[in-house]
Amino acid sequence: MDGYRRCRQFALAMAATVLMTASSGVALAGDRVSQDTLQMAQARGTEPRELEPRYKPAPPPEPKGWYNSGYVFGLTRGVAGSTMVPAAKAPLFILTVPLDIVILPFAAIGGLFG
Repeated sequence: MDGYRRCRQFALAMAATVLMTASSGVALAGDRVSQDTLQMAQARGTEPRELEPRYKPAPPPEPKGWYNSGYVFGLTRGVAGSTMVPAAKAPLFILTVPLDIVILPFAAIGGLFG
């Protein structure tokens, strides 16, 4: 019984291969299709036009700047971007803003090298 099942599976696989080869042969014979047939296929709903990409390409990344402004008022920016409770941020701003003003000349020069 097992030999019969294998023989039948082999015959089905061969038949599928022959059918796929025959159908691909028809698709490859596109040279024989007349120009009228192509125009009829195109005339169903659209007129022939130049191909366009489906999606617009992503814009190129912006060039990296020559100055790093991450040091200027870095302490204050860190407190503002933190996940602390807003009530806890207010006293910290009182400390960080004067410190950032004192450090400002060094931070401005550091932005040239960072």
